Amino acid sequence: MAIVLQAQSREDLSKSNTKGLRRTGNIPAVLYGNGVDSRAIFIDGSDFIKVIRKAGRNGVITMKIDGEDYPVMLHEYQTDTIKDELLHADFYKVDMSSEVDADVNVHLVGESAGQKEGGVVQHLLHEITVRALPADIPEAIEVNIEKLEIGDSLSIKDLAKTGNYEILNDVEETIVSVTPPQAEEPEDTTDEEITEPELVDAEKDGENGEGEEE
Repeated sequence: MAIVLQAQSREDLSKSNTKGLRRTGNIPAVLYGNGVDSRAIFIDGSDFIKVIRKAGRNGVITMKIDGEDYPVMLHEYQTDTIKDELLHADFYKVDMSSEVDADVNVHLVGESAGQKEGGVVQHLLHEITVRALPADIPEAIEVNIEKLEIGDSLSIKDLAKTGNYEILNDVEETIVSVTPPQAEEPEDTTDEEITEPELVDAEKDGENGEGEEE
């Protein structure tokens, strides 16, 4: 079943209109891509969040604008981190019969054997670039780390083939490693041990009247 997102054309591109859209809970956006001219639109913010949660970061969405349907993918979006609000979104119209490139999140699965012995899991690669038909792009690539001992690592070349997509990263690129635990350095109390006697001596000198000559 298609995931649908309603959009409306945005004719007024002034800053005042853009701010007005955001005040009313809408998000200014742009549609561009395969066979369409770049087009300014806006979408309801609540609908956008619901659709992206359902479709995922790389899911194909049916965008409806003025009675026409467009298969699109979310290309990127901007947020105001201070106000925690969406500012803008870019959608790319795709050809469902042509491959596209997409960045897919990497999810680590399980607890490594080395971690249970005090090792530290280093997640080095958080996204993998794949090439596939739009409908075949995975939402995430899962990497099982349960068998990794201290000193072990997993690279792109170690991934099992699980879907209809091609990985574009260098095969030697490391995804995750397990490093030995770091020993805690002992506290250096040398300065405290030296300073304290000097203060005591200074007080004694004052009491005995052996200060500097006037």
